[in-house]
Amino acid sequence: MENINLWQVGLIALAIGIVLTILPIVIAFMKKVKLDKPKSWFNEANHFGNLKDRLIANETRIQGTLVFWKNQAAAHRILHSSNTFWGIISAVSLPVLIQYYDDKDIWSHAFMTILTFWTGILFAVSHTFKSEEKYQGFRATESEYYDITRELLDTPIKEENELEKLVNNYFETVERIRKVARKVETESPPSARI
Repeated sequence: MENINLWQVGLIALAIGIVLTILPIVIAFMKKVKLDKPKSWFNEANHFGNLKDRLIANETRIQGTLVFWKNQAAAHRILHSSNTFWGIISAVSLPVLIQYYDDKDIWSHAFMTILTFWTGILFAVSHTFKSEEKYQGFRATESEYYDITRELLDTPIKEENELEKLVNNYFETVERIRKVARKVETESPPSARI
């Protein structure tokens, strides 16, 4: 039986790992995740009176935005998690692997080059696109929207003028959340709650 070069085996495993990392990232940035809630919350609510139509119209208009936020959060989470995973793998394995490195062995040279190059590329892409910040920002804006919507739905108001004031505050808050999400998309996202 011939001697097995462990660097060759490692290189095959590394190539498989890279492919298994790239595929979910590409798929996440290309596909559309569906929203969990299948129907309008406001359709079922019966305590909004004549304001119900405005709430349903607002909810209908924001559906595309919610899908975008959810998709961006999911894609950037995968990119950030992959960067973190490979950064840890490289940081832990390189000090050990360097002990066995043989610069005369093309396979050890290829393995070390590809591992460090891949980790560097993943780091550069993740940080260039600010994946950690975008994941947190889009996830926070999506969550914030659902939180204020649940709060509005769960607040029992009997008087018409108090209800109208509450609904108008809701619309203003939704608009602020949308502005924060635009900043997340185009700049570094804010860390404070809306």
